[in-house]
Amino acid sequence: MDFYSFFTPISASVYSQVYTYLVMALCMLVVFQRINAEENELIYARHSFPLPAIVLTLLIAIPIGFRNPLGLFGDTYFYTHSFSNVLKEYSPIDWSTEWLFDNWMFFFKDHGLEIQYFYLSVSLVYFGTMLVSCYKLAKNNTWIALLFCLVSYSCYSYSTNGVRNGLACNLVMLGIVYLTETDWKKYISLIFFVIAYGIHHSSALPAVAALTAAFIIKEPKYAIQFWVASIFISLLLGNTIGDIFASLGFDDRMSGYFQGQQDSQEMSRFTDTGFRFDFLLYSAMPVLMAWYVTVKRNFRDQTFNIIANTYILANAFWVMVIRASYSNRFAYLSWFIYPLVIAYPLLRMNIWEDQDRKTAQILLAYSGFTFFMFLIGK
Repeated sequence: MDFYSFFTPISASVYSQVYTYLVMALCMLVVFQRINAEENELIYARHSFPLPAIVLTLLIAIPIGFRNPLGLFGDTYFYTHSFSNVLKEYSPIDWSTEWLFDNWMFFFKDHGLEIQYFYLSVSLVYFGTMLVSCYKLAKNNTWIALLFCLVSYSCYSYSTNGVRNGLACNLVMLGIVYLTETDWKKYISLIFFVIAYGIHHSSALPAVAALTAAFIIKEPKYAIQFWVASIFISLLLGNTIGDIFASLGFDDRMSGYFQGQQDSQEMSRFTDTGFRFDFLLYSAMPVLMAWYVTVKRNFRDQTFNIIANTYILANAFWVMVIRASYSNRFAYLSWFIYPLVIAYPLLRMNIWEDQDRKTAQILLAYSGFTFFMFLIGK
C-alpha cells in the first residue's frame, strides 16, 4: 500500500478545515502567550534552530502534497488530467511558454512516478520557500513569522488551487528576501525570479516591482503616493486601464479575464466584480503599516523598505485592474508578500514599548479576518 493512499479518501473540505483550525489554534497560542505582555522580548529573542517551524511545515506540506489528485481541489483536477496526457519528453526552454513547470511535470511522468509525488514536490517547494524566507528575515522568531504566512488569506487556497501562481509567487518571495542582502548574495534573487517566470509568467510583476523597489523607488513614501494615485486612476479610467494592460501581452490569461472568458465553476466564487472596496480596504493594511513605520515614525530599514515597496507597487497594479473577473489572481501577486510586510517590523523593529502585546493584537486581528472569510466561504 502506497503511503499516499492514506490521504486519498480525505475530502477537500476536510483538508481546508483541518488546515484552518490547526493554524488558527497555533496563532491563538501565541496570542494568549503575548496578549498581556508589557515588554519587547520578541525582538530581543535569542537565535535558535527553527525545528518547530520545520516540523510544522512538513506536517502541512506532506498531506497537501498527497491529496486526492481527482478531488475537488480547484485546478488540481486540471493538472491531474494534464499529467496523464503529457508526453514522455522534455520541452526546450521557450520563454514564450511556462517551460519549467512543464518540464517539472515531464520529469515525474518520464520516471514512472505517480502524480502524488509530483504534487508532493510542489507542496514542499511552496511551503519550504515560505519557511526559508521567514528564517532569513526573522531568525529569532521564525515560528511567529511562519504563522503570519500560513494564516494569511489565500495561503492554503494557492497550495491546492492556482498552484502555479502560488508556487511562482513563493519563489519570488524568496528572491525578494535575497534581494535585501547587501553583498553579492542579492544577485541570487535573479535566479529565483527566472525560475518563477518559468513556472508562471505573471510572477514577472512582483519580480519587476521588487527590482524597482531595490534600485529605483527606494523610499516607501513615493511608493505609497503611487498606490494612492492608482486608486484615482482606476476610478477615473475604469476598464480602459485593464484593456491597456491586457494589450501588452503581460500574461496570456489576462485578456480572457477582462473579456469575460472565465470558467463558470471558478467564477461562482468570485461573482462580485467591479471596484472592490472591501478588498481595497484589506490591501491597504500593509500600506498603512509601511506609512506608520517609515513616515510617521521615521524608521530606516533597507530590508523593510524593499519588502514594503514591492508589495505596494505590485498591489497598485491590482488596484488599477480591480474590475477584472479574476481580480483575486491579480491581487495575489501582491498579497503573498502581505504577511512579511506586517510581520517584519513587529519582529525586527523596536516600534512600541509594549510591542509583544501589539504583535499579539495584530496577529489576532490578522488571523481573525482569515477565519471570518473561511466561515463565510470566501
